[in-house]
Amino acid sequence: MNKHTIRKQTMQVGGLTLLSRGFGILRELLIIRYLGASWISDAFFTAYKIPNSLRKVFAEGALSAAYIPTLVQTVHKEGRGAVNSMMTLGFIMFEGAVLALVALITLFAGPVIRFIVPGFSEDQVQMTIPMLQILMPFIFFISSSALLTGALQAVNHFFIPAFGPILLNIVFIAGILVCLHFQLPVTVLCWFVLFGGFVLFVSHLIAYIKLNFSFGSIKKEDIKRFRSILVKFLLCLPAVSIMEVNLFIDTSFASFLGEGTISMMNYANRFVGIPLGVFAVAFSTILLPHVSRVSSYAPKRLRFYLFESTKFVLWVTLPVALMMWFFNEKIFSTLFLSDKFTMAQVIQTAAIMTPFLAGLFFFSINKILLNMYYALHVTWVPAIISAFATAINFLFNWLVLDWLGAVGLAWATTLSAVVQTILFLVVLRYYYKFNLYLDVLGMFLLRYGLQLLLFGLMFRGLYSLIVFYMMQLPEWWTHLLLDKILFWAWVGPLAGLFFLALYFTRNLFGIKIYFMD
Repeated sequence: MNKHTIRKQTMQVGGLTLLSRGFGILRELLIIRYLGASWISDAFFTAYKIPNSLRKVFAEGALSAAYIPTLVQTVHKEGRGAVNSMMTLGFIMFEGAVLALVALITLFAGPVIRFIVPGFSEDQVQMTIPMLQILMPFIFFISSSALLTGALQAVNHFFIPAFGPILLNIVFIAGILVCLHFQLPVTVLCWFVLFGGFVLFVSHLIAYIKLNFSFGSIKKEDIKRFRSILVKFLLCLPAVSIMEVNLFIDTSFASFLGEGTISMMNYANRFVGIPLGVFAVAFSTILLPHVSRVSSYAPKRLRFYLFESTKFVLWVTLPVALMMWFFNEKIFSTLFLSDKFTMAQVIQTAAIMTPFLAGLFFFSINKILLNMYYALHVTWVPAIISAFATAINFLFNWLVLDWLGAVGLAWATTLSAVVQTILFLVVLRYYYKFNLYLDVLGMFLLRYGLQLLLFGLMFRGLYSLIVFYMMQLPEWWTHLLLDKILFWAWVGPLAGLFFLALYFTRNLFGIKIYFMD
């Protein structure tokens, strides 16, 4: 797989993820119409967060990180047939554990909710329990899909795993529309979410079979290989799950801050998740199988890939974060403002999103750094670092809760990501002898900063000029173009011109990126 293939597949996966995020925005618009930011929405998001975060931690995170490098090596050395028995063993062990976890949490839903959101009243806990009990089997379908994804990605099939979230969102949206139309309780929506997980699993299973995979009998060598995977999985858990664990910690502290706070943090995080998923997750997903192969025959080449990946991540995340920060209040006021989502909540949600945006680069590059460690088959180092970063998040949350409220909780998550990035790089530099090329990276940042400043000022000036002329229009036109969803009909193309200008003038500023040239 060369850089053009990596770029092409990243664009394919990123495009599908962007489409999924588009459906996600529609979903959030509808769910605000349905639930707003209230005790009910806090209860639903808490119930949904438990299986959904377990999905990102257990299924799409640690399981993929542990399985994919091993499956890549197995396919390369022994062919696809050798994967079949490993998949059988994986389903027996991992999905058996998942079913046990589902049963335990369903049985003890009340204590689990009280532990996760200690600030909830008993009425809120009782409201959340049935939602959680319906939603818990969702993780079984998702983790089963993740196992199948490992085999698909081992042979460079990324379409179905990338299309899966679109299916989930379509079913989710259908559920909200049905509940809105017939004024049904939120538990009905939970059943729709569960059905979406089932549809996702079936789609992955069909793709798995069509690629000539199956399930074989278990051999002794498979058990030995699986032990190695299991050890990697357990060590990968802290590292790949840190952001989800931090969000869990944030949710626990946010439960003390009053009605709607958990929901507002969820909405803010959802929007930051758009560029994170469209670019960082897509890029790291494509990169992991590739660097796993590179590590097997030219491990020193990983240093080059880390350096160029860092430049690529910086090039994408810096302008996106700045653009989203510039329009943070507009995002929520034009899309969400309603009787169930007040202007005060718009301002608060925008303020919460700001620290998340400040951490966008660090959230993104940490996924690449984890790839480097996993390509080297090193799992204990990121596990220790991630555990320490999580402790930093918890301590900072505790210190700033009364002072900065929900905004402080978001800053704590970003600080944790920054600590994680620094420690990842320090260990790679001094223990694994990675050359980080900091002097060259500094020059890249200087040139890119100059380009961003120049075109940023031009964008700001043009935007202000357009707003000035729109203010001269009749009041209802001004209101429609500046305060409603039509605002994005002209701001979207304007932002697109800004990004195109960055792309086509990069060589004039001496900006060269391996994955783009």
